[in-house]
Amino acid sequence: MSTLQDTFKSAMRRMAATVNVITCESEGNRFGITATAVTSLSADPQSLLVCVNRGSSICPIITKRRAFCVNILSAHHVDISRAFGGASPASERFMIGDWTENEDGLPMLLDAQANLICDLDNTVSYGTHNVFFGRVRDIKLSGDIRPLIYGDGRYCQVA
Repeated sequence: MSTLQDTFKSAMRRMAATVNVITCESEGNRFGITATAVTSLSADPQSLLVCVNRGSSICPIITKRRAFCVNILSAHHVDISRAFGGASPASERFMIGDWTENEDGLPMLLDAQANLICDLDNTVSYGTHNVFFGRVRDIKLSGDIRPLIYGDGRYCQVA
């Protein structure tokens, strides 16, 4: 017999989502994780919601730094998604892909679909996660629109 938690996880596998890498920096150290729980919140002010497990090493860094970057991955970034999803040690993640920093030191993937630089406006704790409200202060766009999508436990592309 399935529990509600098992059924919930099965239902979430049916919710395909764009793959992102959330990045931050503190005292010269770079932090980053793969995340699909990212969504637009408002066009005025321009803002996003980013949900991060409180057990993640980046969670207290975002809270302290009060800024982060959402790097929207392209279809060819599967290796980056896997690395930042835990396949690579944290110290090696930024060796995969072409990374730079903005004027504030936030890591940005140069060929991401988009880089959204956000200031932390608010944080709400819920269950195992923190929901970060990010006010977008800068955006960089590149390339054709070909986002990396994740659904049912695998990567796919928009047709």
